[in-house]
Amino acid sequence: MEFRLIALTTLFFLVAGCAAGDRSMMTTRPYPHSHSFYDLLVSWETTGNRGSVTIDGTLKNQSYYYLSDPEITATLLDANGKIIGEGTFLFFPHQFSLDEIALFTIRIPVKEGEVPKRIRFTYRYRLAEEGMSGSPRFNSFEATP
Repeated sequence: MEFRLIALTTLFFLVAGCAAGDRSMMTTRPYPHSHSFYDLLVSWETTGNRGSVTIDGTLKNQSYYYLSDPEITATLLDANGKIIGEGTFLFFPHQFSLDEIALFTIRIPVKEGEVPKRIRFTYRYRLAEEGMSGSPRFNSFEATP
């Protein structure tokens, strides 16, 4: 019985320590591309190799509201505006306070010979204060890779 109590207590402290991390203090390197709107700042870097494109970046909450369930989608477009690939990143934990920063990585497979000329980013979230009954918020923008 005593062993179980010690094991459960240890497990509790290990799990609680993981949940207590502060993402706003996370050190992030600067990325060459960024887009800022009133609610979020998206910064990223795009790298490509044979058969895939990888987008590494950060998402920063610039609004005074707590953002809940954020996600970001990157759509790769060719020179004619045709979609050649798409990927989505879901953030966890799923709530962001003011100035909180989170890292993301999106890997998108592409066919050989297809070269992305533009990226369309779309992000979505809800306001935590409104709960699940609130309207989802979203925005999109296009940029060069």
